[in-house]
Parts: sequence; C-alpha cells; structure tokens
Amino acid sequence: MDTLGVLEGRQDYSLHGQLYAKLFFHIDGDTETIIQCQLPGDAFDTDLQVGDRIRITMLLRTVMEIRKA
Repeated sequence: MDTLGVLEGRQDYSLHGQLYAKLFFHIDGDTETIIQCQLPGDAFDTDLQVGDRIRITMLLRTVMEIRKA
C-alpha cells in the first residue's frame, strides 16, 4: 500500500560501511502523529530533505521504502 506524507526529520548513520537512516514523517491527513522508521540506503531516496513530499510504501504496517512524491 502506498500513501503520501511529508518528511519531518532524517538521521543518517553508517553500519558496516553501508548508509542507513532513521526517517521521521507524517502521513497526509494526520499531521499530529510522527512516524519513525529505519531503512537502508537502497530503500529511500538519498537526496530527501526535511519538508519534502514523500510516497511511503508499506506492507503489513511496516515501511518498506520512501521515495519523493
């Protein structure tokens, strides 16, 4: 399932030389709830900036990837 939202924060880190990030976002229609996920570099657009419109792909309420909308 894909849904739209806005990126609220991003914390990059490296694990065994690979890029990962904690991403914070809200889903359209629920600006009060901030959701956090952790993704590897190949599961999100590495040029994402706070405030960007995003497309969140979820499977069974788990974030699988985040891309620019």
